[in-house]
Amino acid sequence: MLKSKSTPNSPNSKKVLLIFPREKGIKFSNDTFYPFPMIGLPLLAAYFPKTYEVKILNEAIEPIDFDTEVDLVGITALTCIAQRAYEVADRFRRRGVKVILGGVHPSLQPEEAKEHADSVVIGEAEGILGEILRDFEAGTLKPFYQNHSLCDLRGIPLPRRDLLGKRYSPLFKAIETTRGCPHRCEFCSVPILNGRRYRMRPLEEVDRELSLIIKKPKEYLFVTDDNIVAIEDYALGLFEIFKRHQVRWMGFSTIQIATNERLLRKASESGCLSLFIGFESLLQENLNRVSKPFVHTEFLPEWIRSIHGYGIGIHGSFIFGFDGDDSTIFRKTVEFVQKNRIDLPSFSVLTPFPGTRLYQRLEEEGRIIDRNWSHYDMSHVVFQPKQMTVKQLQEGYLWAQQYSCSPR
Repeated sequence: MLKSKSTPNSPNSKKVLLIFPREKGIKFSNDTFYPFPMIGLPLLAAYFPKTYEVKILNEAIEPIDFDTEVDLVGITALTCIAQRAYEVADRFRRRGVKVILGGVHPSLQPEEAKEHADSVVIGEAEGILGEILRDFEAGTLKPFYQNHSLCDLRGIPLPRRDLLGKRYSPLFKAIETTRGCPHRCEFCSVPILNGRRYRMRPLEEVDRELSLIIKKPKEYLFVTDDNIVAIEDYALGLFEIFKRHQVRWMGFSTIQIATNERLLRKASESGCLSLFIGFESLLQENLNRVSKPFVHTEFLPEWIRSIHGYGIGIHGSFIFGFDGDDSTIFRKTVEFVQKNRIDLPSFSVLTPFPGTRLYQRLEEEGRIIDRNWSHYDMSHVVFQPKQMTVKQLQEGYLWAQQYSCSPR
C-alpha cells in the first residue's frame, strides 16, 4: 500500500478541503527558526479514494476562501487554535457544507467540538475513514467516530505532499516512522492520543519512502516521531537507512540517548544535525512529580557534553511553572542554558491541556483560572502557580525568552 494516490479530474468527484487553521497572534509551542513541517493532513489525504478531489490549506500560508466550491471540510485543531477552528467550521456549516473536526483538541473535548461540527473524529482517523465517507455519501454521518484499536503502521500510504502547494516550502522534508510513548508525563497528551505502546513502520517501507522524497545528498529531513531512539534496534536500523540516503536530519529524543554511546555514534554517522530534547525542569522534584524520574538532573551537564561531543546540536525544551518552581527558576535555567551551550533553547509556560492528568489535578485543586483556549499556547499563564504569582510566572517566562537570546 506504500504508494501515493492521484487526484481525479472527474466532474463527479467529491471535493474535500482539509484545513489547518491559524489565528493571528497565537504562538505555537513549536514555533522556531525552522517550523516543523506538516505531515498529518497530507497522510490523511492519502487515504481518500480516487473519487474524491482533495485540497489541503494551511491558513498560516494562505487565506481561506469561504465561498469555494466544496462538499466536505475537515479541520484539525490544536487547543490554542480551537476557537479559530470552530469559527471556520461554523462559517462553512452556515452554507450547508458538512464539516468534520479532528485532531488533538476535538479528540480531548469531543462534546464541545460537536457543537461546531457534523461529526467529530476522536483519535486517529486511519481505519475509520472508509466508514466516515460511506456515511457522508449516504447522508447519515454519525456524531462521533472513534477507532477502538490503534492503527497498524505497516503499509500506510505515502503522504500527499504534492497537495501542499508551491507556497509551502519548509527547509526540512518530513517522515514518520513510529507512534506512541510509554511514559506518562503528567502534562503530555501523546500517550492519550497515540497510545503507550510503540508502533513501528517496517524499515523497508521507510527506506522506499525516502527513496522517493530525497532527491540529492545532504537534503534536510525531519523525523516526526515522539522519540526516535525509543527502541534501540529499530533506531539503529533507521540510522543505517539515513546514512545510505546521505540525509541531514533532526528529530525528537529523550536525554537518555546520552547514556548510549553506540546510539550516539550511529546517530552522528547517519547525519544527525540536532535533537529536540525535553529537559522540562532542572529540579528533580518537578520531574518526579510529573512522571519523568528517568531524567536525573545531576547528570545533565555530563550528558549534554556527550551529545555535543558527537557533533549533535541540542534544541532544549524547558517548562516554567511546576509546583517546585519559585521566582529563582528563571535565572537558574537561563544560566544553565548558557553555561552548557544549549544550541537552541525553547522556553514555555506549563499548560494544563484538557484531557491530561495535569488538567485534571489542577481542576480538582481549583487552580485553573483561564479557560480561553487561545491562551493555551504554552506562552500564557492559565493557572495559579504554587510558589509564584501569575504575574511572576508570566514576566519570568518573558524575561527568560529575551535574556537567553541576548549577546553573551
